[in-house]
Amino acid sequence: MQPTGTTMQRRTNARWVIAVLMWAAIAINYIDRTNLSAAAPVIQQQLHISTVEMGIVMSSFFWTYAFFQIPSGWFADRVGHRVSLAFSVAWWSLMTALTAAARGFGSLIGIRLLLGLGEAGAYPSNAGVTAKWFPDKERARVSGLFDSGSKVGTAVAMPLIVFLMSRFGWQVPFI
Repeated sequence: MQPTGTTMQRRTNARWVIAVLMWAAIAINYIDRTNLSAAAPVIQQQLHISTVEMGIVMSSFFWTYAFFQIPSGWFADRVGHRVSLAFSVAWWSLMTALTAAARGFGSLIGIRLLLGLGEAGAYPSNAGVTAKWFPDKERARVSGLFDSGSKVGTAVAMPLIVFLMSRFGWQVPFI
């Protein structure tokens, strides 16, 4: 127990539940961004998109993702890291689902730009939560934990997405 003012507070392990949720957010983040890579050949054929155009579509995600890292960190500091992470997850989930409604090159670019905008908030929000919820001696472990979600998400994504595509079509993994 630690004294704070005139009351005693007991440290709980709830922060580790938060760490696992941050890990899950990053894992899902990477599954969502891998969807297009797996579905690209089918999307190109069905939406009549050239290889060059598909390259532009795939890179468009990173234009906004890279550009909005710092503004996302500012937003997280301004509204709170938990709120910004929830907003980021909701935003990128919606944009991922909207990918299934894409009808061509232009709509795919627009959706991917918006997806990058939403995903840009994940790491700054997680870093802020880590700084506020975890003591100094645990921060490196937590950062390593939530970052490992990117590797797990990437590893799980391809088999999962290809399975869903083969059973239900290219749109289902996005939904």
